Amino acid sequence: MIRRGFGEIAAVLLALLFLLPILFALLNSFKTNGEMLRSFVSWPETWELGNYKRVWKDMHYPRALWNTVLVTALGVGFTLLLSAMAAYRISRMNGSRGFWLLMFFTLSMMVPFQTIMIPLVKLASELNLMNSRLGLVLMIVALFSPFTIFLYRGFMTQLPAELEEAARIDGANVYQTFFRIIVPLLLPVTATAAVLNVLWVWNDFILSFLMLQREEVMTLQLTVYRYFGTYSQQWNLALVSLILAAIPVLALYLALQKYIIKGVAAGAVKG
Repeated sequence: MIRRGFGEIAAVLLALLFLLPILFALLNSFKTNGEMLRSFVSWPETWELGNYKRVWKDMHYPRALWNTVLVTALGVGFTLLLSAMAAYRISRMNGSRGFWLLMFFTLSMMVPFQTIMIPLVKLASELNLMNSRLGLVLMIVALFSPFTIFLYRGFMTQLPAELEEAARIDGANVYQTFFRIIVPLLLPVTATAAVLNVLWVWNDFILSFLMLQREEVMTLQLTVYRYFGTYSQQWNLALVSLILAAIPVLALYLALQKYIIKGVAAGAVKG
């Protein structure tokens, strides 16, 4: 009983530790810049609702949000689809071919992004993919697929081969077997992979910064960056931009929290 009580207290303290920065950011987003610099931990003297109106307009928030949602949805969607197909083939390879192919993808995960970002930009420029949401999506698929393949492959090795044999006996080809038999069984690990990839892609800054220079195609993270200048900072407006950028993905998580936790837990038990 004592251990359980201690664990609950520790959980509450950890929750407060994570929530306090969010609370301070929210409170200071309603202050003037001077008031925030005088005291970061106090309540606002006057609630400056105009901060949000100003940042909404300066960020071109609806357009930036649409760009981010589009890039995230397409990037994560194609990453999940292609990674699942590749992992299925690798997991069913006989001999050492599957092992070495998996090692190839695993080794690519160990290469720091900073070592390849210049060649990637050069390649994108040669292919006329700069300042293109399509180009960014292609880069996302290429960079995030190795980890997703690794995740899917580990799950697929636990699936019984008898299901596929039964499907083949019934006349199903390899594509019908994959989409009708295998894909429904992948929902737990797909939930895990989707959550991780959405968070990574949504919060990505470096890749978007390298690929997108035109304001019309900028994502939320790039529009937030303009509030962090070298010689002047408006920290209250910067906090507003950060909150506006976090609200959509936070709302998505709260709406799908039940299914996300269930999928992550099922994936952990199965894998």
